[in-house]
Amino acid sequence: MKLDWRGWLQQKRFSQDWDNAQKMARSTPMEDYYDGLLSADRLLDDTRLIALDFESDGLAKDAQLLEAGWVGISDGAIKLETAQRLRIRAENQLQESAVIIHRITDDAATEGQLERDVVAALLSVLKGSVIVAHSATIERSFLNTACLRCFGVPFVGHFICTMQLEERWFPKQRTADGLRLGKLRAQYGLPSYRAHDGLTDAIACGELFLAQCARRKAKELMIRDVLMRG
Repeated sequence: MKLDWRGWLQQKRFSQDWDNAQKMARSTPMEDYYDGLLSADRLLDDTRLIALDFESDGLAKDAQLLEAGWVGISDGAIKLETAQRLRIRAENQLQESAVIIHRITDDAATEGQLERDVVAALLSVLKGSVIVAHSATIERSFLNTACLRCFGVPFVGHFICTMQLEERWFPKQRTADGLRLGKLRAQYGLPSYRAHDGLTDAIACGELFLAQCARRKAKELMIRDVLMRG
């Protein structure tokens, strides 16, 4: 697919952001992550994908991350042997409304690992990969804030948003909640999973992405063809 001027500007901005973050990462635990830039002109089939989901204490910019779940995607399949779910220690009392949703209690949250250690483990997995997430702007914001909080360095990476991709590839009239992960999975005949669990949501998102690609029937997709816009 030909790169339009919007795509060209986005790639240029991404390269600038990457270069700036790479300089900031020198002599920090994020230096290794920024060791090499993954080209958006690479074939998607030759690229390692990581489906990622966070559970948090709300959606505010300063919300506490409580859980990170991820799984690898390669050769057109979810690689369950790569699946990870890491609980993150909460430093403050959780919001009751959030606990009702993700069912992570204050007691459970205090037993997690340090956020710094979880983010470091995640960065080692994300190096050289493209991240797949549903409503990926949220995961991108969470990860960027966590990296700044832990290491003083912003996170820059390639993201595929399955919600945005559905609107772009298969536009149609939808209900207000028509782009929710569970709703979209049902349209593809995918099974219903329990929501608001980091690993389960990551797997669910990865399966949805593979289903979207199968329906699209596009050959030799490049990374840039599926990247989140904006």
